[in-house]
Amino acid sequence: MTVVRLREVTREHGQVRALRGVSLEVSAGELVAVMGPSGSGKSTLLNLAGGLDRPTSGNVEIEGRDLAGVPDLAALRRRSVGYVFQDLNLIPSLTAAENVMLPRELDGVRSRQARTEAMTALAEAGAEEIAGRFPEELSGGQRQRVAIARALAGERRLLLADEPTGALDTATGDEILRLLRSRCDDAGAAVLLVTHEPRYAAWADRVVYLRDGLIAESGSVRLESAR
Repeated sequence: MTVVRLREVTREHGQVRALRGVSLEVSAGELVAVMGPSGSGKSTLLNLAGGLDRPTSGNVEIEGRDLAGVPDLAALRRRSVGYVFQDLNLIPSLTAAENVMLPRELDGVRSRQARTEAMTALAEAGAEEIAGRFPEELSGGQRQRVAIARALAGERRLLLADEPTGALDTATGDEILRLLRSRCDDAGAAVLLVTHEPRYAAWADRVVYLRDGLIAESGSVRLESAR
């Protein structure tokens, strides 16, 4: 089953064409790594895939729904898409657990259930012991774990991760990739991962190379030695 599909997607910012006719599908249980030089369109691709931005032309579908026809994209994102942003976007006035709970509560999940889901996700990300701390009290690596837990909470079918290992040492980065990989293998999630590290791309089923807003190359590179 295809979870996210982009068809001939372009995105223009003034005179700059960030993406130029990109087509990509990610299926349930598949981890796709996106690589390429700075400015190649990687983050733009992620934003379009998750409905955070709209294409200039072409269309994006999540679980068969064309996002152009979805009246409440925010609700769809909260239910179906988990994000790990480069800048994390944690709310300073909320504890780690409350940050993870918030998207679920906004979607109507009761606080007790949202907290149960949040604690499960924090435990998965190895951050259960910091549930009551505020972001300013956490190290960069701990904040990254909280952001990943927020993306994992609930039953989201699509996970989008923009350099999720950027603030982590190699061993912790491997743990996070193992966690994303298990979400694909055990829960059937689709993961779209932006990374510049071949070590982490090796966990993927497929690697897509972007250059100048185009897919320059795509192929399977699953390496058992990475795991």
